[in-house]
Amino acid sequence: MSIYLASPMASTKKLNEYSFCDEKFSSNEKIAEKLSKAGYDIFLPQKNQLVTAKETYENEIRQIRDCEFLIILLSDTRGIYLEAGYAKAIGKKIYAIRLPETRKMSEWANYWYDYIAENVEELIEYLKKNGN
Repeated sequence: MSIYLASPMASTKKLNEYSFCDEKFSSNEKIAEKLSKAGYDIFLPQKNQLVTAKETYENEIRQIRDCEFLIILLSDTRGIYLEAGYAKAIGKKIYAIRLPETRKMSEWANYWYDYIAENVEELIEYLKKNGN
């Protein structure tokens, strides 16, 4: 069973503009590689973009439904929070990694996550220690 890695893909530097960001893609792949080397089967959405937005959406919903748990890379990008909200609504555990661009979160927001790590190594250690 795979782990869904909700990861930022867009730049938010310009208001009202959506553009993919190579820097975020590269960072996401490095994190996914570290998780894979630790023994996790990772589904990385940026590598699974289908022909249409509708097909991509349906595939990602299916992947979230079927995954063991979700890891979210906290960011300044909002799309990943949709994935986390859906996963939480269907009872999935959600673990998070705080990226450098992560905005300060309220105490209330922190309760949505089963664990928040400061980096991928800390999360791997936590997951292994807790039987995941």
